[in-house]
Amino acid sequence: MKLLKTSLVIMVVVVIASFSWYGSYKSDMKKLEDELRTYLTAEKGIDGNTIISITARRSKMPMYPVVVKFKDNPQEYIYNYTDEWIQLMPDPNE
Repeated sequence: MKLLKTSLVIMVVVVIASFSWYGSYKSDMKKLEDELRTYLTAEKGIDGNTIISITARRSKMPMYPVVVKFKDNPQEYIYNYTDEWIQLMPDPNE
């Protein structure tokens, strides 16, 4: 009986920790998306209506790329934030 209670407590802790981590992850992704939207509209002067979607995700390199799609261009623009927003693809210097 004691083993069953201990197992149940451990399982509940693992489930709560998993939901907590997932909530934190989603919150961080939403924050990146909102900050990039603000950067593009306020600092770059891009009309917010031309942005179709902004999606942050986790990957190997860079760790948290943010993908932007615009109405007038089907190409994906990938940004990364370290100390400032940097456009990775397509290369803005070309």
